[in-house]
Amino acid sequence: MPPAASAAELAARGQGKTAAEVIDTGQTLALMEQRLNPEDFQTLCKGTGWHPKVITKLLVIGRDKRLLPLVPQLPGSYSAIYPLTTLTDAELNLAVSEGTCRPDASSREVIDWIKVKRLEGMDLPESSTYTGTSLDPLTKERKAALLAALQQAALTFGVTITEGSNAPGTRKATKASRETIAQNLLRQLTGELTSVVEKAPETLLKEFEVTSAGDLAAGEIRTLTGVLVRLCEGTEGMWQTYGNLYCLKVSLEYNRTESRAQRFNYRKRLLEVKGKHDHLANLVDDLLNQMN
Repeated sequence: MPPAASAAELAARGQGKTAAEVIDTGQTLALMEQRLNPEDFQTLCKGTGWHPKVITKLLVIGRDKRLLPLVPQLPGSYSAIYPLTTLTDAELNLAVSEGTCRPDASSREVIDWIKVKRLEGMDLPESSTYTGTSLDPLTKERKAALLAALQQAALTFGVTITEGSNAPGTRKATKASRETIAQNLLRQLTGELTSVVEKAPETLLKEFEVTSAGDLAAGEIRTLTGVLVRLCEGTEGMWQTYGNLYCLKVSLEYNRTESRAQRFNYRKRLLEVKGKHDHLANLVDDLLNQMN
């Protein structure tokens, strides 16, 4: 089917009104992404009329195989399902056992639950390991069927079943994920600060010992805020004009530090910004969703 026709079909069907429909839409997009060349896939995405952020979230949902056995308990909208994809296996298990992952849960409820739990520190259950034996070797298909049956049965107990053991590597994977996010944020912040540094008075840059946009992005938060406040001749002007840069910097520092206590404080800072500055709320939500 041509990309334009596929787009029209997706648009007519919609993103999905149930968890099963949302996941089907996400899987369809993920399959089209594999089959089409990048140009045709972009044509398809634009043809749906959906915002690029919506496409991205649906793709993430479609690729997350952990969601399949949870379909009966998942919320009925992509905006409520997507935050669940940002959780670790243990966190997702906790969301199920505490009743946050359920068909009538709203996106706001799920996001708020994640924020509260990560601010307080997830009280995560320890992983348990079970070993299965079989007299006859299982085919690939029978192993997949067994895993699906075990996953479905375990849902009654609020338990997530995974094949193999990933517990020893979880901490390393989380650290590596934060390092990758930090690198991306540093590049983004440096790019957005380039024009700021170019128009800043030389005397101001010398006062704060700033020599480049990269220098300002990688330096201390107080140096960044000092420069921005002076450029805007006041704190209120800074929040209106450059509040997004402050939020990016706080998120960068969150992902750079190995201290759990410092990460707690950085999350708290972003939540305070959201409470005081409505125009930064969506950005803060996006940054908090990246935090692990």
